[in-house]
Amino acid sequence: MSIMRIEETPGMSGSGQFEATPWSLVRASKDVIALDALLRSYWKPLYFFVRRHGYDAETSRDIVQDFVAMLLQREAISRAEPSRGRFRTFLLAALTNFMKDRLKAAHREKRGGGRQLLSLDFTSCDEEYSLQVSESDTPETALNRAWARGLWEQAVGEVRGEPAHLEAFRMHLAHEGYEAIEKKTGLSRAAAKSAVHRLNAQLREIVLRRIRETVADESELEAEVAQFISLLA
Repeated sequence: MSIMRIEETPGMSGSGQFEATPWSLVRASKDVIALDALLRSYWKPLYFFVRRHGYDAETSRDIVQDFVAMLLQREAISRAEPSRGRFRTFLLAALTNFMKDRLKAAHREKRGGGRQLLSLDFTSCDEEYSLQVSESDTPETALNRAWARGLWEQAVGEVRGEPAHLEAFRMHLAHEGYEAIEKKTGLSRAAAKSAVHRLNAQLREIVLRRIRETVADESELEAEVAQFISLLA
């Protein structure tokens, strides 16, 4: 089965990184280090989701920070189960309920009353949100696209090779022609094409491995890969 053609997928700039989550990390989420890793990977797409619900930047920041604090205080992540669907679906449902409860509440508990493991840096969020989210996007689309972009960025960052080969590959992902690649890297046309082909195969395997880690079983893999590709389009 030909699952994807990475060469036809556009390169991505930095984004709200909704990284693929190994279920082993979710199961270990009572561990401080594992929980910290999960929340650092997922908070920015949640911010995009809240913004698409019509909240301004300041209110969205408050909601996301309060939501993260709630997850920490209640150890809610440890209750996520692969059999109930994707981990990001679990987070989406939890955040939606949290937003509804927040609207109903006359008073909210002061943020930071529990184990606050990380400080969320919203410095670049608004610019990224403006660049990556269109007015036609639903909140769910904004969240899922951020997940796909984040997975792509993570996978590209994991590709390993000789410096000149990596440079050729990155230029290829940015749609640079082989003439420019030859000038920049000093590689011959044949060497550049060989490097791109080899590293593209490596990238494909990394992407598949990361997506495989997010599904409950192999039967869900093809559908998840198809969604990933459509979200990058």
